[in-house]
Amino acid sequence: MKEIRAYIRRDCVDEAVHTLQRAGAAGVMVGDIHPVGYEYEPNYFAIGFEDAFRRYGYLRIVKLEVICADDDAGRLVDVIRKECHTGGKDDGLIFVSDVSDAVRIRDGACGATGLGGNYTGRNRSHSEREATILDDRVSRK
Repeated sequence: MKEIRAYIRRDCVDEAVHTLQRAGAAGVMVGDIHPVGYEYEPNYFAIGFEDAFRRYGYLRIVKLEVICADDDAGRLVDVIRKECHTGGKDDGLIFVSDVSDAVRIRDGACGATGLGGNYTGRNRSHSEREATILDDRVSRK
């Protein structure tokens, strides 16, 4: 299994997530981040909002995380890159890491089974995936 972490511009998040879902990603985690690195100034929060927005536009960054099969990683990285590419220096970064295991807390299922959802069945139709989700919800009650 692989973990894909992409740090992308906020304005391309919706299209990237929708395209990843259409490409078969079982789930996409999205989170706002506040990067601290080069060009960071400790008094960022002491200056006025408009000045901060103008000076620190690069802080409008979102992190996407996707766990997928080894064979799907390259394809999903390409999806993210194509959706977010503008040629600008703020296009973002993508990291791919190995995942040794996944454990579902609810029942202790491990590996691909622990991921559940559409991980092993990316070719299923949307209605089949929704039926699986509904079946899972009903079985929990």
